[in-house]
Amino acid sequence: MRRAWAWALASVFFFGLCAAAQARQYKVGTVPWVGFAPAHVAEAKGFWKSQGLDVKVFNFPSVQAAHTAFEQKRIDIDFDMMGTAVSLYQRGLPVVIIAESDWSHGGDKVILRKGVEPAALKGKPAGVYLNQAAVTYFLNSYLKQHGLSLADLKVVEMETAPLAKNFIEGRFNLIVSYDPDALRAEKEGNGVVAATSADYEGVIPEGMMVLQDVLKDIPREDLTRYFKGWVEAVKWCHDPANWKEYMQILNTKVLEATTPFSEQDLKGMLGAVRIHDARTQLARNQDGGGLQLFLDDIRGFLKANQLLQKDFTTKDLFRNEVLVEVLQGSAP
Repeated sequence: MRRAWAWALASVFFFGLCAAAQARQYKVGTVPWVGFAPAHVAEAKGFWKSQGLDVKVFNFPSVQAAHTAFEQKRIDIDFDMMGTAVSLYQRGLPVVIIAESDWSHGGDKVILRKGVEPAALKGKPAGVYLNQAAVTYFLNSYLKQHGLSLADLKVVEMETAPLAKNFIEGRFNLIVSYDPDALRAEKEGNGVVAATSADYEGVIPEGMMVLQDVLKDIPREDLTRYFKGWVEAVKWCHDPANWKEYMQILNTKVLEATTPFSEQDLKGMLGAVRIHDARTQLARNQDGGGLQLFLDDIRGFLKANQLLQKDFTTKDLFRNEVLVEVLQGSAP
C-alpha cells in the first residue's frame, strides 16, 4: 500500500513537471509598427494557442526599449530590422536571424525640410531613429543620389517621438523616421518626403531574431508550431473579409492608439509595408534567397564605410531550416 501511494505521488510529481515544461511561455517583442501586425493577430486570434503554444506579445514604445529587453532576455524573440541584427552581431551579441517576415516599402522615410537642398546638409546634424546599419544603409542610399555619403552628416539617434519634435522645432533639417511620427514631422514641421524605402525595394527587410543560447533551449517542435501559427496569422491579415476586425487589432494592439486611426490612415500605413505571404517568405528565406543577398550587401556597405567591426558570413547569422520546412508545407 505504501509503495502504491509512493508511486502515485511520484506520478503526480512527474506529470506535473511535464505539464510545467509544456506550459513554457514564449515572449515576443515588437514595436508599434504595422509590419509586425501578424504577431498581434496570432496572439489575439489564438493561432499560437491552437498550436499548443503559450505566446505573449510585448509591444515596446521604441526599438531601443525592445533591444534592452532582448539583450536582458526578458523576451525570447525580437521583431526587428535585419540590418539591426547585423549591427548587434557587430557589437558582439550572439544574434541569430530565424525569419524575414516583411520589408518596409515606403514606411521608412527621409524627411527633408521644405526649401532645404541636400547639399546644405553637409556637416550638419541629421536625426535617425536608430544609428545602426538597417537605417544608415537606407539613408546612405538616398545620400549617394545627391553626391553625399554617410560620413558627410553628423548622425544623431533619437526615438521617433522626440525625433519628430526636434525636427518640428528646427534642430534637424533631415530625419529618418516612420509613421505615425513621420507623419507628424511632415504635417507640423514643414517637412517633405525626400525618399522612402519604396524607392529602394527591399532596403529594409524585417523579421525575427533570437539569441543563440535562447534558440538552443527552444525545442524544434515548438519552433515549428510557432511558425505555423505565424503563417496562419499572415494569411488572416491578407484576407479582405477580416478587414473590420483587423482595423480594431491594428488600433488597439499594434499601434495602441489612444485615438483610433482612421481607415484611410491605416490603409496608408499598411500600404507602406510588404508583409510577405507564404510564397514570398519562402523565396526570401530559402538558401540563396533575398535575405542572404541582403546580408551580403550589408557586409559590403559596412566594409566600404570602415564600419565592419566583426566580419561574418550568412551562416554565422541565419538559421532558416525550421521556417523553410514549415513554408514548404504551406505555400500554394
